[in-house]
Amino acid sequence: MIIDPGANTDHLFELSDPYDVTMIVLTHCHIDHAGGVKHLRQLFKEHGKKEPSVLYHSQEIIIGEYIETIALQYGLSPTRYQNAPSPDEILDNKDVIELGDSRFKCLFTPGHSPGHVALYYENDDFLLEGKHADDKQCNHLLIAGDTLFYGSIGRTDLPMGNHEQLLESIRTQLLVLPEDTVVCSGHGPNTTIRHEKLTNPFLEVPD
Repeated sequence: MIIDPGANTDHLFELSDPYDVTMIVLTHCHIDHAGGVKHLRQLFKEHGKKEPSVLYHSQEIIIGEYIETIALQYGLSPTRYQNAPSPDEILDNKDVIELGDSRFKCLFTPGHSPGHVALYYENDDFLLEGKHADDKQCNHLLIAGDTLFYGSIGRTDLPMGNHEQLLESIRTQLLVLPEDTVVCSGHGPNTTIRHEKLTNPFLEVPD
């Protein structure tokens, strides 16, 4: 499973080569999370591999249809940043995404975008590696997309963003998870639910 291939698709394909990638899951369809899906699938096809299916929420379809327009506005290549393909499977009513013996709970977390989802893996056998991972074993893992960050939250000034809805999503869907859950955000370093409860200024409850 590949999550949110916004760019660097050649590198992503190289990393995925030893594995049987069956799906691409999008937390949402902003350009930096979904702009590389078509190019990545094309790489699979060119190398004689089956194209992974694409999964995301139906309320993100309209967002994904404007990726090429956004790319041109920012001077980016419309051949690398392309509109998101139609989903092979929508996540509107999907509670769990199964990957072999692993099960990821699909959490509906709108606010940053209208159909944003987060993925929660509750087992303790997940090894997190990479730039922001500290190469450590996770007790629980949350793929948060652009909802919750280290010391911050997702922006809501983009089209169809909703600040109050985002805060409600974080409070009802994310902060109720075990406090030792490692939060892997769409940008920046990882954090934990406990750390954000204690220190995130955007989540403080007013007196």
